[in-house]
Amino acid sequence: MKEALLQIKDDLGDNAMILKTRKIPRKMFALGEQAEIEVTAAVDDTTTSQPASFQPIKVSETGVYSHPKMQKKTAAAKPALPDALKPEAAQNREQIQIAPRAEALTEQFNLVELRGDIREMKELLASILATGESSAAGGFAGPWAILYKRLVDSEISAEIAEDLIHKLKNTTDTPEKSINKKFISVLAESFPVSGPLTLKMDGPLVVAMVGPTGSGKTTTIAKLAAYYSMNKNNVVSIITADTYRIAAIEQIRTFAEIVGIGVQVVFSPEEVADALAACENDDIVFVDTAGRSQRNTEHMRELETFLEALKPDETHLTMSATTKDSDLKDIIKRYKDLKINRLLITKLDETTKLGNVFNVVSKAGIAASYFTAGQSVPDDIELAQPVRFVQRLLEGSSL
Repeated sequence: MKEALLQIKDDLGDNAMILKTRKIPRKMFALGEQAEIEVTAAVDDTTTSQPASFQPIKVSETGVYSHPKMQKKTAAAKPALPDALKPEAAQNREQIQIAPRAEALTEQFNLVELRGDIREMKELLASILATGESSAAGGFAGPWAILYKRLVDSEISAEIAEDLIHKLKNTTDTPEKSINKKFISVLAESFPVSGPLTLKMDGPLVVAMVGPTGSGKTTTIAKLAAYYSMNKNNVVSIITADTYRIAAIEQIRTFAEIVGIGVQVVFSPEEVADALAACENDDIVFVDTAGRSQRNTEHMRELETFLEALKPDETHLTMSATTKDSDLKDIIKRYKDLKINRLLITKLDETTKLGNVFNVVSKAGIAASYFTAGQSVPDDIELAQPVRFVQRLLEGSSL
């Protein structure tokens, strides 16, 4: 035991303490073997910075170390170990050391994975722009695909958008810094406008407003009449044939009294000549017609008969910007027989996408005259200007 104690101090230091000792009995029939002593020692953590250890040390009676031999489990009570020597304490120490390393490895792995994802996205985007395989790109690559997508996002039809990009590509081989100006210019060229009303030298300019119910004909006439009467000092009159809508005549008469312009009411095509004769000295005569559904054949025939008697200089088809694309096309198709030569778009303040307006104007080839947005008279109306409209179209905003 004395020799074991000395060897323990040499290995573990002066702060080592003996936890347990026992004498190992000789094996049966092992006559030549000497008796062995097992000593369990450890270092107190509270008095030294050396790591705790409790490796069993076996010392033979001759003072020579030997490997510890397997012990059989017994039900005998074992002495309690200090907290620093308990297995869970050692496990905690391992976790403290391993945790920072594990976190560092996890962070490094996540960074590598993120870089891989970014690389894949770049490769995919490059493939789409290079080959034009994406349906959203319309078969175009690079900056052309981006411009095409801007048009489609504005609800311009794919067919028209493709034609516009091809026209743009014909003006330049590669996109330049000034491509946006050329882009707007190409769009503006595909959006015909009529310009302001042009007065006649030999009589009043007769301007008829036709269109579906609720498209804003009466309000638009009030705005134009007030503008040309109050701002341009022209002599203006209104002829109304809207005798179907309740209080329509009273509404237009009240407005005419406020602005100081004349009003004529006609109930049939036969009365048109007398109404025009009463306005022969005016500069402009605006004609308000009853709203007619383009799908009502009888009503459309009545309107056609009225316009034949009126023989207007300009016939403006008023349509709401909130009407879906397919219905706008149907309206123009059925109203073309009435010899319309202007498109007047109302209610631009009630929508954020104007692609449908661009579609019908460019496809029909009929010039746009005015845009309205709101109910204020004589405000909330402006002359149709292609560049301004295209800018508004791409921005997705109204007036």
